[in-house]
Amino acid sequence: MSTQRDSGVVVPQFGTRGKAWLALLGIVIVAGLAAWGYQLSRGLAVTGMDNVFSWGLYIMLFVFFIGLSAGGLIISSAPKFFHSKRYDSLAALGVLVSLGCIVVAGLLILPDLGKPSRVTGFLTSPDFRSPMVWDFGIVLLYGLFNVGYLWLLTRRDLAKMGSQLAFGVEDTPAGRERDRKLAFWAAAVAMPLAIALHSVTGWIFATQIGRGDWFNPLVAPMFIMKALVSGLALLLVTAIVVDRVTRFRMPRELVPELGKVLGIFVAVHVVYLVAAERLPHAWAANFEFWSITSAFLVGDTVHFWLWTVVGGAVPIALLAVPSWRRKVGVVFAASVAAIVGILFEGVYLIFTGYRDLNIDASPGVTTGTDYTGIGSDVWATVGSYTPTLIELLVTLGIVAVGALIVTLGLRFLPVQPGGRKPMPAARDEASDPDAETPPDAAVADGGYVADGTDGDRR
Repeated sequence: MSTQRDSGVVVPQFGTRGKAWLALLGIVIVAGLAAWGYQLSRGLAVTGMDNVFSWGLYIMLFVFFIGLSAGGLIISSAPKFFHSKRYDSLAALGVLVSLGCIVVAGLLILPDLGKPSRVTGFLTSPDFRSPMVWDFGIVLLYGLFNVGYLWLLTRRDLAKMGSQLAFGVEDTPAGRERDRKLAFWAAAVAMPLAIALHSVTGWIFATQIGRGDWFNPLVAPMFIMKALVSGLALLLVTAIVVDRVTRFRMPRELVPELGKVLGIFVAVHVVYLVAAERLPHAWAANFEFWSITSAFLVGDTVHFWLWTVVGGAVPIALLAVPSWRRKVGVVFAASVAAIVGILFEGVYLIFTGYRDLNIDASPGVTTGTDYTGIGSDVWATVGSYTPTLIELLVTLGIVAVGALIVTLGLRFLPVQPGGRKPMPAARDEASDPDAETPPDAAVADGGYVADGTDGDRR
C-alpha cells in the first residue's frame, strides 16, 4: 500500500474523467474571464443592473456562497470543539469546501464593483460606519483562517507522505497530539468567526432603513440559520459525490444522523423563523383573521414558493421518515432541495428589496439605462431585473474557480484522516457492514475498493 494512500489522499492521480473535468473547469474559467473583460471595457451597462436594481446576480450569489462557507465551517468545527472524533472523516473536507466557497464569494465582489481598483478603497480609506467595510474585512480574515485551519488539519499527513506542503513539520505522535489540542482552539475561533461573517452580511441588509422588507432584526438570525442549512446540505452532497468518484470514504452511519440534523435545521429555518418574520408584517397590514392568515401563509412570488416548498417542505418530508433517512439517495435529494431553496431565498430577498420603490408615483425614478427615444424607458415605478449573458458567464467562471480549488484539494491534500477507510456511504444499506467490497466496485478515476486494492483507472 502506498504512502499516499495511507496518508489520506483520495485522488492519487487524475484519470480520463478527472482530466476532462479539469478541462471543463478551465474552459468555463476562461469564458468567465473573457466575459469579465468585456464588462470592464463596456461598464456595468452590459449587466441587468440599473439605478433601481443596484444589486443583482453577483450580490445574490455572494450572500449564498458566504452562507455555504460559514455553515460548512461551523458544521466541521463543532465536533472538534466538543472533542468528538465521530465526524473526523468530514472535518478536512468540510473546511476545504468552506475555503472554495469563501473564495467564490470574495471574487464575486470584484465584478459587482465595476472596476477592480475600487476594492483598494476598503484598505486606503475605509469608513467604519459602513457594514460593507466590516464585511470586506471579515471575508478577508475568514479566508486566511480557512487556509491555516485546513493546513493544521492535514499537515501531519502531509508530512507523512513527504509533501513540501508540510513546510518542515514532522509526523510524530507528540505532534499529532499537539495538533489535536490546537484543533480545539482553532474550532473555538472558527465558529464565532463564521457566525460573525454571516451576521455582518445580514446586517448589511438589516440596516437599510429605507427598504421595509430588509429593515428587520431577524435578518441576521435568518442568515445564520440558512448558513447551517446550506452548509450542512452542501457538505453532505459533496461527501456523497466524492465517496462515489474518489477514494474518500464517508462512514455509512453518518448519513442518517446528519440527515436528521439537516431536517431539524430546515424546520427551524423555514417553519419557525419564517413564521416569526412574516406574522408581525401580516398582523400590521391586516386586522381581520382571514386577511392575516392569508397574508401570513400565501407567498407573493414564485421565489417564495421555490424557497419554502422545494427548500423547506420537500426536505422535511424526505428526512422525517427514519427508514428514508437511511437511504443515501434520499438524503442526497433532500440536501440538493435544501440548497436550491436557500438559493431562491436569496433571490426572494433581493427582489423584495428592490421591486417596490419608495417613490411609486409617476414618473418614478430614473433607471440610468440608455434612452431609445420611444416612450419613457428611462423612468420606472417598479423595479425589474434579469441577469444578462455576461453576468451568467462571469458568475460561472468564478464558481468554476471554487470547484477547481476543491478538486485540487482532493488531489494534493490528505482529506481522509490517517488514511482510514470507513464504510462508504454510497453502499447498499442492506449489505453486510463487515463484508468486503468486490473488486469490480472500484470507483472512477483511480479509485480503490474496501480491501485496499487498486481499481480500474479510466
